[in-house]
Amino acid sequence: MKNILVLFVVIFFLACDGSTPVTEPEKKISPEIMEDIFYDLTVMKSVQNSIDLNEEFKSYLGTQYIYEKYGIDSLQLIQNQMYYVQKPKLMKKIFQNLEARYLNIQDSLDTLIKNEYKN
Repeated sequence: MKNILVLFVVIFFLACDGSTPVTEPEKKISPEIMEDIFYDLTVMKSVQNSIDLNEEFKSYLGTQYIYEKYGIDSLQLIQNQMYYVQKPKLMKKIFQNLEARYLNIQDSLDTLIKNEYKN
């Protein structure tokens, strides 16, 4: 999961060369919601890549789920991603929060695994 996070950060920072003006999208998504969207997308992608899913569950792990959950559409998501990409300090904060969330999950999973092996 950390590799995916690093990849996102690298792509976003490379895309920020300052040559285009920062224009706020019509329907701006708050940084907290963008963090949640990135989190959900990363977790869904990890689940898709880590296990053999039953076909009936695959539809739940697509971007359509994100659109419905957050009440957005693909254009709104892309516009907001482009907006946040042009604000590297804000993106850095979002990804630092994401990293903390991923580490928390990892710690929780490690605890569950240790407890399972004790029994």
